[in-house]
Amino acid sequence: MSSLFFRRTHPYNKYGVLSFQQKMIEEQYPFLQCSIQNKVLVCTGWLQPDNCRDKYKVKVEYVAGHEPKSTVLWPKIEPSRDIHMYKDHSLCLHYPKDMPWNEKIKIYQYTIPWISEWIVFYEIYLINGNIWEGRQSPTHFTETDQNLNKNTD
Repeated sequence: MSSLFFRRTHPYNKYGVLSFQQKMIEEQYPFLQCSIQNKVLVCTGWLQPDNCRDKYKVKVEYVAGHEPKSTVLWPKIEPSRDIHMYKDHSLCLHYPKDMPWNEKIKIYQYTIPWISEWIVFYEIYLINGNIWEGRQSPTHFTETDQNLNKNTD
């Protein structure tokens, strides 16, 4: 007889997931300030990857079990498909078919490094004639692909 805890259909504790993610992010990336607001983990801070010219103010919003929404708040960057940025200034960082997102994926291991990588590729884009050198999905993103990051409860 299997326990309900181990069944795939058992609902997970969303607040517990958000609290765990917050703890791990703050331990690994002390420059990010995180809080849980209306069942959404929100982390903001200034990020400047090694050898990058500028600092970037970024925001990560996470609804438990869904891909985080990552946004560049500053500097103001003109959104474009070429740089994998949606009209709302959020970033296209992940191809869902490569790794379907779930509540067990750790944001600190994936999303934050992906944001840093995006910044590096953005700065390369600015100096090499507007050619995006970063990896791309087999199908280019559309606005309907973006994570709207709404709590679905």
